[in-house]
Amino acid sequence: MRIWLISAIITMTIAANSVVACEGDNKQLRISSLAFPGTPWHDMWLRFGGRFNERNRSCFDLDLFINAEIGSEETALANLRRNRLQIGGLSLQGMATVVPELSVLLTPFLFDNEEQIDFITDEYITDIFSELIEAKGLKLLQWSEVGWTQLYAKREIDFPEQAAGLKLRASNAIGSILFAEAVQADSIPVTFAETLPALETGLIDGGQSGIGIYAFAGLSREATVLNITKHAFDTGLTVANLDWWDSLSDAQQALVMSSLDETQQGRENIRRDMHRIELGLPDKGVTVNYLSPEERAVWQAYVGDLRGEIVAAIGGRAQEVIDAIEAGKIAFNARTK
Repeated sequence: MRIWLISAIITMTIAANSVVACEGDNKQLRISSLAFPGTPWHDMWLRFGGRFNERNRSCFDLDLFINAEIGSEETALANLRRNRLQIGGLSLQGMATVVPELSVLLTPFLFDNEEQIDFITDEYITDIFSELIEAKGLKLLQWSEVGWTQLYAKREIDFPEQAAGLKLRASNAIGSILFAEAVQADSIPVTFAETLPALETGLIDGGQSGIGIYAFAGLSREATVLNITKHAFDTGLTVANLDWWDSLSDAQQALVMSSLDETQQGRENIRRDMHRIELGLPDKGVTVNYLSPEERAVWQAYVGDLRGEIVAAIGGRAQEVIDAIEAGKIAFNARTK
């Protein structure tokens, strides 16, 4: 049964019985995320805490570590797998260190629009990733919206050929690296924390990022050109320690799930916030270049089809994920005709 359906069922359960009866000793619930104040992801966890505390009658001892108090994602993920943390809000890149197939989702120009992504995620790939994540001792509770990946730089890049020789920060995701190579840019491995200093010193000329990270991390101050390439779609994940999750009663699981934003509403919240941030960028000195569908198609043709290279690099069930996405595209197109 898919996560969105499970969430709907248990949300109705908790609504009918808003106070959860305690069973045995109190459960520890320590949550970690790198959601800095002022970001929509930080607000999401605050909403979770408010709902949870309203319904939790001392059944859980809740601690929110959502401002990176635990440290890096690598540290948080290690603690999560050891049950020192019970729930984590993680980036796709962070989770891909234990489930490499997640990197398939960052394949350049894999998706066309948000409606298609929502349909494919809910109907075609969640079950696959639930299995892969559970095999690592974790439980996928919910996808968390991040948004489209764009190309930012210190100078204008109107055509893909103009990216040649550009020093681009690339994440550890294979899709990010291959995109940089495809436009003949120099792919520079720089951690997220080092990105702004690297821009300031000239180590890099730009990079790839969602609008939220671009704005909130201060990258827009140094790299004042943003190309709306929409060349990949990024997401995060909310996951729980599997043994801890399985130790909960149905009502306790329902309490956790119903305290999260409803999946589609959460997506719409993030998209609304990202659109608002995008509209405000020109007032902060950013040149925003919007690509027409025809111009985006030029970028897509220039980059080429990288699915085969990415599948070969990742291995595992990567081809199965690609096949499921392609089947989802066919079903989505048939549905929207």
